[in-house]
Amino acid sequence: MTDWDDYRYFQAVVTQGSFSAAARALDVTQPTIGRRIGALEARLGQELFERDGKYVRLTGYGRLLAQRIEPMVASAGRLERELEGFGDSLLPPVRLTSTDGLALYWLPEVLADFHLNEPDIPYLLTPGNNFEDVARREVDIAFRTGGGATTGLLEVPLLELEYGLWASETYLERRGRPASATDLEDHLLIAFSERYMGLDTMQLFRPEQLAKNIVFRSDNVAVQARAAQAGLGIAFLPDYLAVQQEKLIRIPWPSALVSTGITMLAHPSALESPSISKVWNYLLSLRGKLTIAHA
Repeated sequence: MTDWDDYRYFQAVVTQGSFSAAARALDVTQPTIGRRIGALEARLGQELFERDGKYVRLTGYGRLLAQRIEPMVASAGRLERELEGFGDSLLPPVRLTSTDGLALYWLPEVLADFHLNEPDIPYLLTPGNNFEDVARREVDIAFRTGGGATTGLLEVPLLELEYGLWASETYLERRGRPASATDLEDHLLIAFSERYMGLDTMQLFRPEQLAKNIVFRSDNVAVQARAAQAGLGIAFLPDYLAVQQEKLIRIPWPSALVSTGITMLAHPSALESPSISKVWNYLLSLRGKLTIAHA
């Protein structure tokens, strides 16, 4: 008797490239993958893979099988997604991950607007910007800065974030306003940890002579904004976030400051879900619409 689930294990090994990677993708143990593939080979009377250490290669029969079953597995996946929540009023949540700043100061507002038109779609928003989870289908839609290699994923430019130097009114009254990079040597600074000082947004704060001026570090931009608000020093913040903080003032600067791009990612198969597709298309309609009036 055919166990159709074995073909799902087989395709996972084909797409992931090894038994261990397939096990991680399916959230099972590697021995389970080995047993299911062994059972399938025994039932078919053919070897499907050539083993080479921890890597595998398809045999000729395995390549033929992979070609034949791909449409069936894809159809089965679509059917599962179409039946999600059938007979149940609760849809599974659309899972999103983003930078802390977007999670706090942008996404809740735009999702609230969309919820007025699509009240049945729930959301699960996880700050952290771990786009790797998209490839494993642990997250449906992700947002990240900078772009990069995204083999097998959809990635589209969404927003361009402008940055500025921000400090509290009390700090500026106490220390004055810098007007040049040299002036920063006389000021207290708020920055990322050493691990992230290579980011473009840390360009102004990277000179060696400014290291002693950094009095507060955090890898959470919202925490940096709060530290600036408390009067600890000057922070280099995205304008959309800083403008929403009380008592923060944007310091005029004589030269252009860096901006960063935000891209949106999804696995192509995720968009076969009607709920995820609706959210994706709505967010695409907002492309370039994060406009901030400087304080």
